[in-house]
Order: sequence, then structure tokens, then C-alpha cells
Amino acid sequence: MANPSQAMNRTGRPTWVEVDLAAVRANLRALRAFLGEGVGVIAVVKAGAYGHGAVPVARCLEEAGADALAVAILEEALELRRAGIGLPILLLNGFWPGEEAEIIRRDLTPAVYAEDMVLRLAGEAGRLKAPARYAVKIDTGMTRLGIPFEQAGEVVRRCLATEWVRCQGLYTHFSSADEPGHPATRRQIGRFRQVLADLPSGKAAGFHNHMANSAAILGFREAWCDAVRPGLMLYGVNPLSRPAPLTLSPVLSFKTSIVQVKTIGAGTGVGYGGDYVASRSTRIAILPVGYADGVNRLLASGGNVLLRGRRIPFAGRISMDLTAVDIGSAPEAGVGDEVCLIGRQGSEEITVGEFAATCSTIPYEALCRIGPRVPRLYR
Repeated sequence: MANPSQAMNRTGRPTWVEVDLAAVRANLRALRAFLGEGVGVIAVVKAGAYGHGAVPVARCLEEAGADALAVAILEEALELRRAGIGLPILLLNGFWPGEEAEIIRRDLTPAVYAEDMVLRLAGEAGRLKAPARYAVKIDTGMTRLGIPFEQAGEVVRRCLATEWVRCQGLYTHFSSADEPGHPATRRQIGRFRQVLADLPSGKAAGFHNHMANSAAILGFREAWCDAVRPGLMLYGVNPLSRPAPLTLSPVLSFKTSIVQVKTIGAGTGVGYGGDYVASRSTRIAILPVGYADGVNRLLASGGNVLLRGRRIPFAGRISMDLTAVDIGSAPEAGVGDEVCLIGRQGSEEITVGEFAATCSTIPYEALCRIGPRVPRLYR
């Protein structure tokens, strides 16, 4: 078991996240082997690399051989560029008026989902005498950002004829890829393939045509194009409800330490509202972590933590900064003991998937909600 005092001394707070960068590299290697030759990897590191820390993870992926990175917005891309990340970066949400010059200067590739976006980029590129790049997002059925697939051929042809800008390719996003065999995904694949087929040969083809996110990589081989866009799977989480066809290594552990222990009698209420009422004399441990740190209040109903290699139930409502657990079944536990919210202790493990399911949410949200005041430790 890790020494909690060391973690406290390193972070200044007895609550922390551990990020295993070796696991990130292992997941990228496993993905490369699964894909085989000729399929590029655009690693998604938006939202702080899904709560893992954008710069350390992006640097790790760059060193491990990712072909490009993808973020949501300009601010995320600028953070990576300031940190010296040199890989191509795709801005999945495009850009807002006024951001064109910075995009060109920082050598970024924004998504475009309207013809006027290409014209604005071209105008700024001409003024700066520096070429700009873009990727066209096609809406094939997600009904979110993107040029409707019925109009895509005509719009893309006009964009390709615009000076000072170069199309790096086309991409789309699936609505239901996490449901194996879903007909909506197959329709979207067909629509995207048709858009590519209708374009002048070679004009928009190449490395950056892509459809598949993590779920589609694992569940829809026909969705692989010149590249794929893994996100969740790089962090060791399987987005499917069935076993993944490759081994994924968990990357993140979420930990804290006991800061106080109290012995209470039967009938004693714990926390706001006294919702948890002890049915017997027991011991309650107080943890310095709460919903401001990403410990969802729904965990209080049926959730567990790991303490000394065994499962321990929550006791009462989760507060903003503090949480109580019932350690009556762990009489040897005391102040300073390490408690695991996500991760492994001995033979027991609470996965990101289990943590999220107990909160009635998805792994993506559970990871992104681990707050910025929780220090990240990298190993």
C-alpha cells in the first residue's frame, strides 16, 4: 500500500489523483497493434485530457508516437503550444470570429462547418501572407456541428477552390457508436463514404479523413479511414458494454486519506440531514474530499471506497469538501490510511466504469468532473 504521508507531503493535501503515463503509452501501443499499418492516430486530449492533465498527457502521447492531437477549443490548443507541443492539433469545435490570426500563427487546424468560416480564414491568411489549414466537419446524423451531408459535396468543392487555405480532410462524429451494430452508425458510415466518393479524386483524401472515436474503433471496423480519433480508450476505459478486443490499462487512480475517526453509538445520525443512522455502534472515518472534487452525491446511495483492500460504504450525504464512510468492518484502520475512490487496492478494484455507473453517469463525465483543486501526480 502506498504511504499516504508521502502523498500528503508531495501535494500539500491528502487528496490526490495518480496518473500512470506508462499506461497511456501502453494503451497507444495496444491501439497501434490493433489498427495495423496505415491508420493514423489523432489522440483526443480535450477537457484537460479527460481530467488527466492536458500537457503531461499530450507530451507523453507525442513522445509515444501519436500522429496528431485533438482538442475542443482554441484555449486548449494554446496551452499545448505554450508547453512546446509540436504535433498537429485539430480544433474539434472550430473557432469564433476574431480567432483566425492566432490559429494561423500557432499552426492549428480548426474544424469548419460553414463556408463563411473558410472565407474568414482565407481572408486572414491572405492578410498575413501565411497559408491556413482546416478540416471540414460533416453532419451525417449526429445533428450537431457539421455541414449537412446532403450539401457537403457542393460546399467542399467551393472551399477547395479558395486561395490561401488548404483542406486537411473531412471527418464526422457518431451518435450511437457505443451500441454495437446500431443501424444509425452504419447509416452514418455510408453517408460519409458517399461524401468522400463524390469529391474530386485525391482532393480531400489523405491522412485526415476520419470517423471513428473509441467506441467505433472497437466496434465498427468499417469506420476506420485514414485515421481514427481515440479518446476514452487511451485512458484505459472501455466505452462498450462488452469486453474490448484489446487490453486497456487503467490510467487514473483517485485517492484520499482518513483525517479523523469517530466512534458513534446506535441511532446516531451522520452528515447533513442525519440521513445515515448507525444501526449499531460503529466507527466513522472522515475523508477530506467532496462533490467539489468530483465525488458525486449519488455515490452515497450504494457506493463504496477501498480501505485496506476491502470495500467500505459511504455514510450519509457527501458534502462539498468532506465525506464520511463507515469503517466498522475495518477496526484496524486509522488516521492517515489511504482510501481509494477509483483504482485498485490489493485484490479489489473500483473502475472508472463502476464509479460512473454508481453516479448514474458515464465515464467521460466522471473523469472530467474530478476538480482542478485535486492535485495530479504523474508516474
